[in-house]
Amino acid sequence: MAPQAPEVLKRAFDGWLRAQEEAAGLMAAAEQPATPGDWAEGYRWVTRIASLAQEWIIEKSDPLNPVIFLSQSPYRKLMGDNPDVNYHFVTLDSGQNYVLSGNRGQAPYAGLTFGTDVFRSDDPGGGTTLQRNLDDFDIAADGSFELRLGPAAEGPNSLELPPDTAQLAVRETFTDRARQRPAELTVQREGGRPAGPEPSPEVLAERLDTAAHFLLKVTRFCIDTYELSGFSVNQLTGRSGRDHVDSHEHGVRSHSDADMAYYGGRWRLAGDEALAVTIRPPAQDFAYWGLVLLNPWLESYEYLGRQVCLNNANAKANADGSWTLVIAPRDPGRANWLDSGGRLEGMMLLRWCLAGQNPPVPDCESFKLD
Repeated sequence: MAPQAPEVLKRAFDGWLRAQEEAAGLMAAAEQPATPGDWAEGYRWVTRIASLAQEWIIEKSDPLNPVIFLSQSPYRKLMGDNPDVNYHFVTLDSGQNYVLSGNRGQAPYAGLTFGTDVFRSDDPGGGTTLQRNLDDFDIAADGSFELRLGPAAEGPNSLELPPDTAQLAVRETFTDRARQRPAELTVQREGGRPAGPEPSPEVLAERLDTAAHFLLKVTRFCIDTYELSGFSVNQLTGRSGRDHVDSHEHGVRSHSDADMAYYGGRWRLAGDEALAVTIRPPAQDFAYWGLVLLNPWLESYEYLGRQVCLNNANAKANADGSWTLVIAPRDPGRANWLDSGGRLEGMMLLRWCLAGQNPPVPDCESFKLD
């Protein structure tokens, strides 16, 4: 007789497969422009979120053996990704002690966003528990640093994690990736890695169940954001990350970076139109703004082959210090072209970083292409 797999594993794996089928079904029924490219990206998007759930939850979600990793790249994107950002994530336990160390790198901003468990809960009371900037701490002249986290942390480079903290997101935000050296980050639990057994059927089954939950949670969030968020067409509206955190309005949005402000919108053009987006500087100094074009699945457009994101450093400024970006399906003959790749409809997302709670809302105006 052939050996029989433990029932708890069979059930969990079947659930993981069903979740992928359900996610594909939700995608196929969602509102979208329905171009061939949007369909192809939709099905690919489901595989990408499944891939992230597999790596993050099934392989790297043990807080006793923390692994900090890059969750996104040009080939795997998540919930309004920014091509200017390296997204580092690690699972933690607020009752444990950790050391976050490495080299600061040269990105203008490296935000530390600690939060509750985004995988297992839909509780709107969760979200960001603590927000810090890596530059709040002592960094050596060569960029090296060591930061202690947890209940026994002491000294100037230490943080006691609030109860229910279960993860850390590091948003390393660049203005010039070609020239700015990225950070090197490691996380170790004090006491080292325990010499424990491989995951039991019960442990792996729980991770499979959690991965399935996470896959469907992300799928629904992205679809609902595109369909139901009330974004105006050819306008940008939004609020600060601090407002999202303090409101506890949503289990995902409340995990925002409190140092940022987020302005989103839908854009829609006739075949001979473009959209001009004029961004004015805030009253105070700031670290970054960046505007990126997104598809209906909240993924940035393909950015290895064309310009779909611009920021305060690489956009050409107007004489008055503002910046005017142009979203267009073909070259508009103006500076700061964001190339939609022939598309006439999508989303746009503007992020401000360390610009205060209410940086200026951009002006948007459509015009005829020559």
